[in-house]
Amino acid sequence: MTNETKLRGGSAVEGEPLPEGDEAPPAGARTMSIVRWALVALMGLLALAAWVHYAPERGEPHGKAVALYRCPMHPAVVQERPGSCSICGMDLVAANAAGTGGEVEHAKGEVWEAEHRHAAAASTAKAIGKYWCPMHPEVTSDDPDARCEKCGGMKLLPREVKGGEAAAVPPGLVPIDLAPDRRALMGMRTSKVVRKKLSGSLRVVGFVSADEQKVAVVTARAGGWIDRVLVAQSGERVKKGDVLVMLDSPELVTAQQTYLNNYRWKQNLAATPNATNPVAQAIDKDSLRRLRVYGMAQTDIEALEKRGEPADTVPIRSPISGWVARRSVIPGQFVAQGTELYQLADLSTVWVIGELVEQDAGRVAVGQRVRLELAAYPGKRFEGRVDFVYPAVNPETRTLAARMAFRNPDLELRPGMYGDVQIEAGGAETLAAPSEAVVDTGDLQYVFVAKGRGRFEPRVVKVGARGGDHVEILSGLSAGDEVVTTANFFIDAESRLRAALDGHGAGETGGVTTR
Repeated sequence: MTNETKLRGGSAVEGEPLPEGDEAPPAGARTMSIVRWALVALMGLLALAAWVHYAPERGEPHGKAVALYRCPMHPAVVQERPGSCSICGMDLVAANAAGTGGEVEHAKGEVWEAEHRHAAAASTAKAIGKYWCPMHPEVTSDDPDARCEKCGGMKLLPREVKGGEAAAVPPGLVPIDLAPDRRALMGMRTSKVVRKKLSGSLRVVGFVSADEQKVAVVTARAGGWIDRVLVAQSGERVKKGDVLVMLDSPELVTAQQTYLNNYRWKQNLAATPNATNPVAQAIDKDSLRRLRVYGMAQTDIEALEKRGEPADTVPIRSPISGWVARRSVIPGQFVAQGTELYQLADLSTVWVIGELVEQDAGRVAVGQRVRLELAAYPGKRFEGRVDFVYPAVNPETRTLAARMAFRNPDLELRPGMYGDVQIEAGGAETLAAPSEAVVDTGDLQYVFVAKGRGRFEPRVVKVGARGGDHVEILSGLSAGDEVVTTANFFIDAESRLRAALDGHGAGETGGVTTR
């Protein structure tokens, strides 16, 4: 007998299989179905609760904006909260926001107002002029409590005025805020602008040059052939009167013979009553003058008178004592009248040419004492004086050349040497700032002014003379202003990035109009 059953009239009969599709459900199926539907209902309730929780905040027009903060230098560093970059330490900036841009700027303005209330109040007392928005320079007001309408409530800053002109912000830069830990990480230092006398000494780079007043060029006074060269190399030292070359010249032979004839005639007239004949004296002077025009020295003329006959070759002698700067002659060479043979330089006195920046031109005058230091002689100083200040400025380098004279008896100062020149230049008391505080782009100079509470404002300045480690400030700053002297590069980079992220172009700057 089998265990199979057959359903008949609702009852099972043993021995017959069950029909297809009428199998009984397995045990526990109903229970699992109930659990499954219960889980689905629970998930739906959770989703509904989440929607109900976040829907009011998203729908509020003035709700809290959710922003992503990104590092300007490392875009891969992104987070939902303000902070610093884990790579470079730079403050993160808002990349995008769920709310409106005005809401984000409004929150930034509230933070600025809370942190800088006291600093703004202090600067307000010193300020002269209207209040303005650094982000939107066209927004100005006379109310010290006014806020920018375009920034969503940023507090307007006082515009400091000096000499009747408003302080200018460099193109492409905006004021920035830096936390204390960021300033410490940069190694930032500041210094105050003070009134002082610039350093009495002015340092420039100079190079040694031959004294142009003691340079001589030896040329052939008559055409001919070089018979012998007695000074055959450049750099050789010669004395005045030394024979340089022997010249074989038919013109000189003729001139010598003419002079000898006149000389004998003069000797014969000396024993006659016509010794004072003016015609004979004029002829004698003319022949002597011709020999001197050809370059014959008095010594050679006296030797000619004793010899009584012309010499085949005539010596050409050095006109000064010095060194051979250039030699342009070889034995057997034919030279025409006026051909350069040698260039000689007397280096007992030399010049040092120093290049002054245009701002220092008024501090240097003829007669000022100067000191020269050369790398060839460590620890040794050479004393000289300013001899001449050239009248024109070099249009390419915008520098002015000053000439200084130095005695050089031992030939220690050689043409071509470079050295450090210190000019004892005087100066009146002026407004001065550390030189390292000024960022010079070539067309524009500016500094970063510390406004307190971590606020740094770029400021266009006009610089004047330089002295030591300070530079004269002609406009843009006042005595007591505190300027950044180190880490200017980092502040400049961050200010430009902030300006770019805020949509400020090269022509949208506070108080500066660019083309």
